Amino acid sequence: MTAVNAPVDSAASTPEGRPGRRGIADTGPRFALLMTVVTASSVSMLDTVLAPKPNDTPGDPLGCLLAAGLDPDGRDLDNLLITVRSSEALSKCMSGVPTVEHWKGMVATLLLLAVAAAVYWWTPRLRELRHRTVPVEGVDTDGTLAAELAGLRARAGITYGLAFRVDPARTTAGAVVYGRFGHYTVCLHAGLLVRRGTDPEGFRAVVLHELAHIRNRDVDFASASTALWRVFVVLALLPYLYHEGRMLFEGLFGLTDSPFWPGAASALGYSLLAGLVLVGLVHLARADLLRRRELHADAGAVDHGASHAAWDHPDPPGTVAASVRRGTALLRTHPTWAERRRALADRTRLSGVGALSVFLVGVSTTLLVNALLVVPGLSSNTGAAWCTAAFVAPILWFALARSVVAAQGTGRGESGVRTGIWLGCGLILGEFVRGRHGNEWLGPAPWFLLGLLFTATVAAVWSAQCTRLALALSRRWARRAAGLLNVLVVAAVLGAGLHWWYRSGQYLAVGLHSRTEVFRDQVTSMYPDTWQAYSWELSAVVALLPSLSALTKSIPAEAAALALWLLPLVVWACTATPRLRVGRTLAAGLAGGVLCWAGLLAAGYVQHGRRPGSWAERAGAYSFFHTWLLMGAILASSLLTAAAVAAVSRHSWLPRALLAAAVTQLLGFAGLFFSFSADGCLGRFSVMTDRCHWLPDAGLIYLGPIARTISTPTILLAGCAALIGAGVGWGVRRLRRGSHVRPDETSGPVQTPPPPRVVNARLRLLASGTVLVLAVPAALLTMAAHEGSSGADPASATASVDTPGDAIGDLVDSPPAARKAKIREWQMLAWLDHGGLRHYKHIVDVIKDFGDALVAADKQKPGPNGKIRLDTKKFSGLCGALVKRAEDALAYFPVPDKSLQKTWSGSLKGIARQGRICQDAMTRGDDDPYKTEADRSRAFGQSLDEILKAMGPLTTLLDKMTKVATGST
Repeated sequence: MTAVNAPVDSAASTPEGRPGRRGIADTGPRFALLMTVVTASSVSMLDTVLAPKPNDTPGDPLGCLLAAGLDPDGRDLDNLLITVRSSEALSKCMSGVPTVEHWKGMVATLLLLAVAAAVYWWTPRLRELRHRTVPVEGVDTDGTLAAELAGLRARAGITYGLAFRVDPARTTAGAVVYGRFGHYTVCLHAGLLVRRGTDPEGFRAVVLHELAHIRNRDVDFASASTALWRVFVVLALLPYLYHEGRMLFEGLFGLTDSPFWPGAASALGYSLLAGLVLVGLVHLARADLLRRRELHADAGAVDHGASHAAWDHPDPPGTVAASVRRGTALLRTHPTWAERRRALADRTRLSGVGALSVFLVGVSTTLLVNALLVVPGLSSNTGAAWCTAAFVAPILWFALARSVVAAQGTGRGESGVRTGIWLGCGLILGEFVRGRHGNEWLGPAPWFLLGLLFTATVAAVWSAQCTRLALALSRRWARRAAGLLNVLVVAAVLGAGLHWWYRSGQYLAVGLHSRTEVFRDQVTSMYPDTWQAYSWELSAVVALLPSLSALTKSIPAEAAALALWLLPLVVWACTATPRLRVGRTLAAGLAGGVLCWAGLLAAGYVQHGRRPGSWAERAGAYSFFHTWLLMGAILASSLLTAAAVAAVSRHSWLPRALLAAAVTQLLGFAGLFFSFSADGCLGRFSVMTDRCHWLPDAGLIYLGPIARTISTPTILLAGCAALIGAGVGWGVRRLRRGSHVRPDETSGPVQTPPPPRVVNARLRLLASGTVLVLAVPAALLTMAAHEGSSGADPASATASVDTPGDAIGDLVDSPPAARKAKIREWQMLAWLDHGGLRHYKHIVDVIKDFGDALVAADKQKPGPNGKIRLDTKKFSGLCGALVKRAEDALAYFPVPDKSLQKTWSGSLKGIARQGRICQDAMTRGDDDPYKTEADRSRAFGQSLDEILKAMGPLTTLLDKMTKVATGST
């Protein structure tokens, strides 16, 4: 049967168990995601097409990058460090040159959408004119055909605008449906009318199949998405590919003298790859969605009376090899007859989560984050990440919820592991093709990409297992509320993972934080002390801080960390479902708390033996690392507890592991509060003092910053530890039993959850008390994470350096040497034109003003002592202006030549130093270092002599740089 190319809706059961519900189901949101990616991508593509052609001359941002010392052929890490080191100077340079006007892309995209709307509106009419179809009344001589069609329409429940037409030129026994919202047409092929006489049941099945497409809103999706895609290809994608391809062609064949070649070839290759991947992504996703729509339309036709015999058709053998057919199956928009019969025989196949579907959602997610960067208000990676997570979370939850409901009473269960792994793989692949990696395909530390895999898997597993727990809720509104909270938590988890990746993870992957000297300087400057005894501890802390900082001070992430274990606990309190095994889970958490207390005591014992003698020494590095040892004990015990619980659990292992980790963490915080409050009363375990006092205020002072630093990361990382533990447990069980057992399944078939049972008042009171006892302190600690205590915050030492956009000191002394002489010449030319000559001229102008002022003073009449009296206020201002000009020049980009940079900075520092001496000599004050006027006059004259001496090398240096810059241009 021929059917419309549109995503399919739910003919199968919904998360609430109602079969045949009309709506967009799980395929509708996925198609909406794909079209959103297309629309958002058009903004960036049209921005690129409409932007003026970039060049490397003054007045263009590329010139600023060259002036900063960027080497187009260099490593991504080196170039990134250059931009970090000169971030302020680069921002000033960029602010004075024209930038890409993103409003052009936004306006062009709005026009593109308007054209797509016009195409959507007129396509049905153009189709009828092209195929020369006729109304069904024109071929219905006795009126029986119209009557039968009206009966089938009533059986399918179609009450709105629908017309039947016939295509006399089509001899196949099929039909097609098309139209726009509220106006649909079912076009019957001439061969189908012949089939009506020989196979009436087959005729009814075809018509009911097409009517199911209308009922499922397939036509709306097909018409709108097809119109948008075609207009996007013509007006955005093809011009973009031509623009990037032309630049790549010119560079590869030597038609440009830009110094960015051949280094720019990789970046442009990424851009072209991203566009081609988008084409492939759309085609694969559309084909997958359309195949599922066909299967749902088959189920809808059977639900409304079609005979199963209508699908008893053999698949054509074909002329290609079986391996080729399997490879091209992903590109087909219609399933095979065998697939159709299997789906009708087992309706749970309609609700299963396909690996390809989830993988494509992951790729779409990464591409959408990249595309949203040009949208006003989402111009940062983190803002686009949170927005994308909010878009993707409902798609993931709905697909998992349908699969969980459909698996009830069957031998299969939806664990979410497979779904999460495929989603994470899609996220990783999207990172490789998003076209923002510069010259390198793979960074020096690509294993940080596994953070995306863990994020997706934790979100999927938790969503599936909590949906299964929520099925035991007796009231419909309660299940809906649990579903809504499930979506919010999944969005927060995905957002936290993407936020971590774009704020810290992607820079760790390219090796930005591989050098820890900067973090060491930050910590040692915050706590001046003797650090030789804490070398390995310092290395561990500075390696851990970037990731911890990226997960803290985020309200959605903190709310997710609380809800990940609290929401399943609340569901248990309402249903007393045995799947969560709260008693055993709490016992495991208590055991983890005991382990944590042992770790805290061990840390105190070790620190007591290395305690400095004076109180001042204890308040520095010693206290800092003791705090981090305690945090490490809490973090390690919580992760070990989560991994152990997940390894030995069969049902709901992730919620159980998170609950146990939360209990362990709360007990750890209690032990930490006690250890600081009773410090001095613990004997060999005392850390700061030996005087026994109960000081709860001291415990609160330390508890706040520690909770703010690790409370949220502990729970999120516990989810990752639970995945590892569950995998190890599954592997061990499989080796011991020799059978395939999923981490959340028993060795037997999955049983249907028991019906909701009445919970007696005593058990309900016990459950509510358990929730309150755990939730209240956890909520208080979460709220305390927003209270200010900046001085005591262990993470504040490096919280400002976890992104490359912040100042990180002198991580590199000078830019790397350019690989080609021509690149060095262009760098030098850009350096001179973007401010180097201007700064030199400003200094020369001040010195010229000095000379004019001295000449004017020399013309004055000498005083009684035979000396000329200078205007101290005027000369003081000139000295201050000279200092300011020298400091501005020092803040400019370093010279793109290591041998010349030393002379440049040394001369400027000498001018600034002598300018301050000159200013002090012309300014009288209480702390005046000059006792006599002769001393003051001598200092003034010497400073002028030194300034003139420093100008000599500076002038010679500018001559050398000019020769380098103009050597071949």
